[in-house]
Amino acid sequence: MFDRSGSDPNEFAAFGEATNEIAAFRALTEGNNFPLEDRTALVDQALLLIDRIFVHLMHKRAMYAIDPRQRLRLLRFRASRMSDAEFHAELLRIFVELRDLHTNYILPRPYRGPVAFLGVLLEQYWEDDEPHWMVSKVYDQITGVTDLRPGCEVVYWNGAPVELAVARNADREPGSNPAARTARGLERMTLRKLALSPVPDEDWVDLVYRAGDGALRQTRLPWRILGPADLEARAPGIDTADDAALDGEFEGLPVAQTLAVDLRTEAVRLLKKQLFVPSAKKAEEQRAAGSDTAPEPTQSQIAAGELPTTRPDELRARRVPTPDGDYGHLRIYTFFIEDGNVRAFVDEVRRLVQLLPQHGLIIDVRGNGGGHIVAAEYLLQYFSRKRVQPERLQLINSDGTLALCRAVEQLNPWAQSIADSVETGAQYSDAIPLWSEDAINEVGRIYDGPVILITDALCYSATDMFAAGFQDHEIGTVLGTDETTGAGGANVWPHGLLMSQWPDGPFTALPGGAEFRVALRRTLRVGKLAGQPLEDFGVRAEATHRLTRRDLLDNNADLMDHAIGLLKGQA
Repeated sequence: MFDRSGSDPNEFAAFGEATNEIAAFRALTEGNNFPLEDRTALVDQALLLIDRIFVHLMHKRAMYAIDPRQRLRLLRFRASRMSDAEFHAELLRIFVELRDLHTNYILPRPYRGPVAFLGVLLEQYWEDDEPHWMVSKVYDQITGVTDLRPGCEVVYWNGAPVELAVARNADREPGSNPAARTARGLERMTLRKLALSPVPDEDWVDLVYRAGDGALRQTRLPWRILGPADLEARAPGIDTADDAALDGEFEGLPVAQTLAVDLRTEAVRLLKKQLFVPSAKKAEEQRAAGSDTAPEPTQSQIAAGELPTTRPDELRARRVPTPDGDYGHLRIYTFFIEDGNVRAFVDEVRRLVQLLPQHGLIIDVRGNGGGHIVAAEYLLQYFSRKRVQPERLQLINSDGTLALCRAVEQLNPWAQSIADSVETGAQYSDAIPLWSEDAINEVGRIYDGPVILITDALCYSATDMFAAGFQDHEIGTVLGTDETTGAGGANVWPHGLLMSQWPDGPFTALPGGAEFRVALRRTLRVGKLAGQPLEDFGVRAEATHRLTRRDLLDNNADLMDHAIGLLKGQA
């Protein structure tokens, strides 16, 4: 049935080395001696976060029939009987089952740096209303398989039909809706940041795929462990300090307190870039050297109609030619501004938008895990005929949030309504925006043509807020490659930030380099859906497009055709 002629003749020699590599890492985690007092400290701090600070606790308990507080108490009781790997896996599982990508357990050393990788990436496409899974990227240094190339269709995964394997993996993901869990589960099948995801159970994956000649072939891909020496990917809340610069009414704003980002999506985005986009490294080196000029475009970029940009990690802008004239395509990869210069980011968006054709604009935020809320909400004014209203934020009413709001100056406006809840019985505080309307309307509309927004289930956090604002202000049609965005609506604070901003609070240093993140303030929509929370609901697309094989192999050609058709209808 299967032809193995596509495999490298030295495949099993390489496989043996890879088995030892991941087995050695697994042995390291099993043999690591994390003291009982450190395990107890982790569980106790997690209980404080969930019980006193976590804004979605009541919502998640009702929606998913979970009891994280009891699970944590049981873990504390049983911790002495567990191996290190069992303890960390259970604590990770408790957080995953919250179905909240903002509220995370980030594992300590030795999990902190390494990445597990199969050497390929998978993406889903549709044909005749049936899903298919394609190898979209191959890292040749790892696979060693001669004809496993982008475009090969995966049929079986470890002996199971690939659709079942994807579904089972998705069920172990924390996404807020089925589409979000599937998207993240698909990524995790081949690439895992071990600080956020469990070590693979298997040492290798047996893959059956349809090669370019149509024949079914079978190969074995080993899980490889890439360490910090192999990758230097960073992600907000793990390895970076968040401080941003935006003048005017935002000057002095502690942006580290106003982040909204899905750590997993941002981490995987950075890893993909390092593995599969070598040109990105040169652009980053230029930025690190202080260059504020856009790099010279390559011939392929010129042929693709791309505009040079000073922010290539975050933005891509190009002209899309059609018989009716050129349209603009603005890709926003992330709202996490790694160098902290939010002003440079929003100004570069403004410059690019003004250079793109005014015939119609496609804003594409697929795969954007969020970042700086101010960057996301500030951009809306560029495209809106209406005055932009910022989203409102709420905390859960508890003795913990009351003490926190009294201790942190920027949270003071929420304190009175939390104190009043003793008498009012309200579950949540007043809903208050992070900044004034004047602040996010200081420039106004700069693009006069029709605009549409492309989303997917990996859009999360600040990107959910951007999509919600786009829809709430009726800027244009939301076209989704999934029915909804990832449905993450909260401002997230790391445990370390809570500890530093609230020195007299109950939070203490975590052992072994571990970290927690928690959804502190939930976000509420404005406009026609005013008051509806973003969490678990997300932004529902007004039109949908299922990605095709041509989309994956030819620069989203069918998706662009669909988007341009919608733009013509809005003109």
